[in-house]
Amino acid sequence: MTKITLKMFLMLGVLAVLIVSVAGCTSSTNSSQTPSSTTSAATQHDAFLEKYLAAYKDLRYSNSSLHVQAWELDWINSTSARLQWTALVKSSNSTYNYDMTFIVFLTTQDATNYLNTMNTTAYSLASTEYPGGAYQNATGHAPQIYKDYEWNEGNPLNISEYSLHDIDQLDNIILATTAKVLS
Repeated sequence: MTKITLKMFLMLGVLAVLIVSVAGCTSSTNSSQTPSSTTSAATQHDAFLEKYLAAYKDLRYSNSSLHVQAWELDWINSTSARLQWTALVKSSNSTYNYDMTFIVFLTTQDATNYLNTMNTTAYSLASTEYPGGAYQNATGHAPQIYKDYEWNEGNPLNISEYSLHDIDQLDNIILATTAKVLS
């Protein structure tokens, strides 16, 4: 499987250092109120990121050239999530595994600043032209800022030694992916 074919099915891209926000604490004379407020705050996810992730899932499941075999989404906090999924690419009869981290920022500039702090030394800028996909489906338009950085690790001719690492910026979303060919 070539890098281009893997990229076609990958769509977006990994290895991001996550920002964990820490909320301020307030004291209360009734300790039973604290867990209740913490629990409700933890269950509220960023509405835009939820919409984007739903569009991403819809694209993968509706793609007739893929057979999604596993899909597990875990929220890290209200503005970031980790997705692990596996799919069979029917045309090549190859199975791919994706480990993805999505982070949404308040502004595109905040996402750009975060991307600029990431260690992208091993990466190359692969594209600045958005190929279409979940972002456009979720928002109705392409992102104004799109950057796709790729790093191919190992030998692509030996699937047990090869991984594709990808970091993408789609306006205020940073997406980091590691993809492996399983078979």
